[in-house]
Amino acid sequence: MDDVKDQKKENKALFAPSRRLEWSAPFRWLKLGWEDYKNARQLSIAYGLFFAVGGLLLSSLVVRYSSTIFLFSVGVFFILLGPLMAFGLYDVPRQIEHGEKPTLKHSLWQIRNSAPNQWIFAVVVFVLALIWMRAATIIHVFYPEGSEPTLEELLTFFAVGTSVGAFFLGLVFGISAFSLPMMVDRKVDAISASLSSLGAVMNNMWVCALWAFLIFALVVFGFATAFLGFILVLPVIGYATWHGYEDVLE
Repeated sequence: MDDVKDQKKENKALFAPSRRLEWSAPFRWLKLGWEDYKNARQLSIAYGLFFAVGGLLLSSLVVRYSSTIFLFSVGVFFILLGPLMAFGLYDVPRQIEHGEKPTLKHSLWQIRNSAPNQWIFAVVVFVLALIWMRAATIIHVFYPEGSEPTLEELLTFFAVGTSVGAFFLGLVFGISAFSLPMMVDRKVDAISASLSSLGAVMNNMWVCALWAFLIFALVVFGFATAFLGFILVLPVIGYATWHGYEDVLE
C-alpha cells in the first residue's frame, strides 16, 4: 500500500530528479548513437535523407524569397516540425532496447501518438522565441547614438546583447536537451518534461555545455558538406540524445 502511495507521489512530481554525469558522458552518448545508427541503418539513412533534402529545399527558398515574413514563417515551421520528427528518431533506440527491429511504421505511430505534447512544447519554444526577438529590439536602446561611438560604448552594447542572447539560448537548450525523449518514454506533459530537462542541465552545467558544443560542431559539419552530412549526424545526434536522457534523468 505504501509503495502505491509512493508511486502516486512520484507521478505527481513536477519534475524528475537528475543524476550527476561524468565529463566524458556526451562522447559515450555519441558512441551509443552510432551503434544505433548501424543497427537501424536503412531507417537512419531515410531520416537523414529527409533532413538533408529538407535543408536544401528550405535554404533554396530562403535565398529566393528573402522577405522578413517568409523567414519568420520558415522559423515557425522549423519550430513546429523539428520536435515532431525528433519523436520518431527517439523511438528508434527505444525499439532496439526493447529487443525489437526498428520500423518506420512504429516511428510514425510514435510521432502521431506524441503530437499533443509536441504542439504544447512547440508553443512554449515559440513564445520564448517571440520574447527573445522583443528583447533583441529593446537592446538597441544601448546602441550609441553618435556617428562615431567610442570603444567603451560599443563594448557595452555588445556585452548586453551577448548576455541576453546567451540567456535565451541557454534557456531554450535547457528545456529541450532531454525533454522530448522523456515525453516519448514516460508520456509526461511538456511542462514537466521541460522543467526536468532544465533541472538536469543546471545540475550538469559543464557536461551539458560540452554536449551543446558537440551538437553545434556536428551541425556545422552538416552545413559545410552542403547538407549531405545531415544524413549521418542528425540521426546520430537524435539517438545520442535518447541515451543522454536515460543517463541523466532518474
